[in-house]
Amino acid sequence: MKNKLILIVKFMILETCKFMVKINRIVLCILLVALFLSGCSSASRVEVMKEVKTTDLSNENIDDIKLSMHFKDKSFVDRYGQFEAHPDNKQYTRNYDQYWNEDIIMSVERETGEILQVTTLQDNVHSSTDKGIRSGTTIKNVISTYGENYYKDEDQEQSIYVIGYVDQKKNLDLAFTHLNGKVISISLSYAFDRLKWEK
Repeated sequence: MKNKLILIVKFMILETCKFMVKINRIVLCILLVALFLSGCSSASRVEVMKEVKTTDLSNENIDDIKLSMHFKDKSFVDRYGQFEAHPDNKQYTRNYDQYWNEDIIMSVERETGEILQVTTLQDNVHSSTDKGIRSGTTIKNVISTYGENYYKDEDQEQSIYVIGYVDQKKNLDLAFTHLNGKVISISLSYAFDRLKWEK
């Protein structure tokens, strides 16, 4: 009787293990498909950015902060004040760190201190682009201001909708995240190959 009970327990453990292996394979397949699809969507955004007609963004800035300014310069600190280091800086291996205040977040190249990206935080209704676009501006107004040569990027699951303009000559990207037809955040960055995650 004891041997029979041991055999039954062994059989149940074996069947449970087989079942768990099947479940793990299914979960792994789902994760791989999700990773593949997310990789395709980001690649397609870059491709669309490369193909969109150029828009002159040479004077573009957010609150007079332009890309290539040096974050560590005394003149920058005197004009714009102190920014706090973002808590995630030490968790990631990349060529830049992020700094923020209550209105904007900036990506700054670690070695040089050069500003690579400026983005308005979602509740910031004060900061604007060179042409006066700010949070709350309608997307129709953005298009009438910057023109019809824009790309679109959407993530409907997370309700993220973006239109953006690319200066192909100067490698600049000006992107407007919007919801319900109105801008909720603005980002000015280099369009290609400046923000890098190290492998």
